[in-house]
Amino acid sequence: MLVDSHTHLLRLEVSPEEAVREAAEAGIGAVVNIGTDVEDSHRGAELAAVLPNVYSTAGIHPHKAGTHTAADLEALAELSESPGIVALGEVGLDYYRGYSSHEVQKALFEDVISLANDTRLPLVIHSREAFPDTMALLGSARVPVVLHCFEGGEREVHEVRERGYYVGLAGNVTYKNSEPAEVIQLMDRERLLVETDAPYLSPQPVRSERNAPKNVVHTARFVAERLGVREEELATLTTRNARNLFGLPLEV
Repeated sequence: MLVDSHTHLLRLEVSPEEAVREAAEAGIGAVVNIGTDVEDSHRGAELAAVLPNVYSTAGIHPHKAGTHTAADLEALAELSESPGIVALGEVGLDYYRGYSSHEVQKALFEDVISLANDTRLPLVIHSREAFPDTMALLGSARVPVVLHCFEGGEREVHEVRERGYYVGLAGNVTYKNSEPAEVIQLMDRERLLVETDAPYLSPQPVRSERNAPKNVVHTARFVAERLGVREEELATLTTRNARNLFGLPLEV
């Protein structure tokens, strides 16, 4: 059994119900849907309430940092108490797109870190071309952290390991010249997750298609090969890690 630890069920080409069914048929035992603003965080909480083995997060993506309000943060606090909400995020810094200034993004990030500390929920982090600032701000976090769609090499891996953060590997790790692919052996196996970020970042074997939760099997296979372990062993390992991070009621 695998867990897709980061997906966007509300943005797929098929319905969330269909995506979850297809994922289950492919051996995915649980899916964590990710919130990127208050509206889809609410909808994600509703999905988690009605779909089996679906969990969700509540967050505000850094792309939307420039339009968030104090009321949005209050809404996240309320959502944090909803059944099925297992983390806050995705939140963080994106200096690649730069839809908002660095300072605006940092302010939102700091607020959500504070909220996570209050609620004791884990943080799902989006960090793109912003690793130093991301790690600096996360210094105040007192909850478990996962760096979704991890980017970086040996230096970044060592810093993440020292802090005990989780690492999410998405389909782009399977691409040619992927830097994280070269340092998988250095990653802490007890903090390793696999994810799709669907409908984005389709893994190499299905790169011409829009991504879906079922495709996490391809990323898991690639990671297992790089680690030199059987696919079943990698599935057990990453499922246990997802259970531990998010507090999922899974038997592993």
